Amino acid sequence: MSADIQAWAGSNPYGVRAKIAEDRLRWELQLQVSHPPPLADWGFRFGEAVNHLRATLDNLVVAIARQSGVADEKQLKALMFPISGTPAEWKNRQKALACLADWCRNALEQVQPFQRPEYGGTLDEDLLLVLRDLDNRTKHHLQVKPDLAPQTIEHAPSVEFETEEGAAASVPPDTEVNIAPFEDGAVLLRHRTNGRIKSVRGRYSITAEVQVLLPDDRAFGVTDLLAALWEYTRAVMEHVIGTAEGAEGKSVV
Repeated sequence: MSADIQAWAGSNPYGVRAKIAEDRLRWELQLQVSHPPPLADWGFRFGEAVNHLRATLDNLVVAIARQSGVADEKQLKALMFPISGTPAEWKNRQKALACLADWCRNALEQVQPFQRPEYGGTLDEDLLLVLRDLDNRTKHHLQVKPDLAPQTIEHAPSVEFETEEGAAASVPPDTEVNIAPFEDGAVLLRHRTNGRIKSVRGRYSITAEVQVLLPDDRAFGVTDLLAALWEYTRAVMEHVIGTAEGAEGKSVV
């Protein structure tokens, strides 16, 4: 997906245009989108990756249970890797985890998000909670969007006025920066003047980022978030597997 996003970005899929208002007392920098991003495809693939990461944790718990001697298929089917944001949530999961050995439940408890309330200042910063909430959301729908942050817009405009008086009256410049949707015609900048504009020229640089919108409306770069989720999931699995091998004296597949 990262390669596809880079290929899309490398095809020069968007640009900008300056448009002067009819009264010539305002001009706008508008987004031009010639090649819209395939958001539906990227959203589906991101959701699949999230679901696979979540399933990997569930499969790990089932594998440990089987190697520990649990043979009841009903119990195994009900097993899943617990992700609890509070001690109360963890307590409510104990019945489903009763078939696991004490060492396994202890290992699972050690990696729970509620154990690290200081991480990032709030519980919702924990990546296991992010994985859980995204997995639940992707089963229904996922919001993936390219976003333009104001600080990624660099502009060096040159405005020519019809009169010297108009130019002098328009200092300092009155410029408004917008957080615009990624669509053709979206207004990125709006510049108001007190004198009539003759022409607008300039150089502009805009950086767009494909982002995923979390359930709490925080936005992160899609590939950066996937990489972080993968790394954290691997670290959690290594902790649990290491505990399992130490307790049972054999590897967990």
